[in-house]
Amino acid sequence: MLTRIWHIVIKEFIQFSRDRLLTVFLFTFPVMQLVLIAQATGTGVSNLRTAVLDQDNSRTSRGMAQALDNTEELGLYYFPTRKKEVQRLIDSGRAGLAVVIPPNFERDLFDPDTSPQVQVIADGSNSMAGSTGLRTAEGAINSYLAHLLTTAGISGPVDLRMTVRFNQSLDGRNYAIPAQLAFITYQVTLAIASLVLARERELGTLEQLSVTPLRRFELLAGKALPSAMIGLANFVIMFFIVVGIYNVPMQGAWELLFLLSALFIAAEVSWGLMISAISRTQQQAVLFVFMLAITEIMLSGYLVPVESLPIGLKIVSIFSPMRHFMIILRSIMLKGANLMTLWPEALALPALGLGMAYLSMRRVARAFE
Repeated sequence: MLTRIWHIVIKEFIQFSRDRLLTVFLFTFPVMQLVLIAQATGTGVSNLRTAVLDQDNSRTSRGMAQALDNTEELGLYYFPTRKKEVQRLIDSGRAGLAVVIPPNFERDLFDPDTSPQVQVIADGSNSMAGSTGLRTAEGAINSYLAHLLTTAGISGPVDLRMTVRFNQSLDGRNYAIPAQLAFITYQVTLAIASLVLARERELGTLEQLSVTPLRRFELLAGKALPSAMIGLANFVIMFFIVVGIYNVPMQGAWELLFLLSALFIAAEVSWGLMISAISRTQQQAVLFVFMLAITEIMLSGYLVPVESLPIGLKIVSIFSPMRHFMIILRSIMLKGANLMTLWPEALALPALGLGMAYLSMRRVARAFE
């Protein structure tokens, strides 16, 4: 049995090697996709053009403007003298953020009977830049005022001390890049596995395989192993790029991560074989993969947290291997989680893979009848 499976594996690799364009695509496109998306994710918002209307023109107001300029996200480019100029800057898109400091700001700040208000205006047409600008301005102003009041001997009612675990710098790429690694691995593995049987059927050789001594399990195993090996090789290459180049922390055990990654890849190969078994042509298989990928993006927590989904979609997402792998990848890399913490996800992956492999065998059995 092992000899027959090995012969199928060799046959698959020979077919891959004959298509040099596909071979180059399989090992270069995933890396390029990871690098391009990671670069776009990691840049964030920096040097957002900011306007400051200082109607107080005091030492305190100038210090506040300097505090805004000292942030990486904001850059002071405009100093209008009237509110109409502020409105024109925002309306034209020349400024993404504007801060209006009212008259008598310094006097009112140290007067216990008054509460001065600083207005921050953001251009909401770019929601990401706008929200980042608002958060940055709020943090810079509060930090500056807290330091100023403390220096003057005035203390606030609450001493607020914040602690951030697992991602102390709150770097968004530490959360996003592992998700990209999982999704690209999913894409490559599913795409390859979905074509193996569809290609045989399209070329008319699946009927020839049905009259050989091969059993359906041996055929599926021989077709699955090359897809799993290519998927695992892509994952390993991209993982070292994520850790070595983009400095995403790896807090947990490498052995556990690679073991669970192999289970995820095996589960996706099973899904790919099922797609390949029901597809009449390779084009149909690609379309099935495309539709399933869109569904997985929604259900896996790649874009929207699973907790935010409606109850019906939450239940459906249980059958998504990528949802479980997202949790595994982020938990091991960022939190250093162990198997005692991740055992529900670790059990879900082989259960989903075996279930889909059983359905694939039932579907392939029709070709052997």
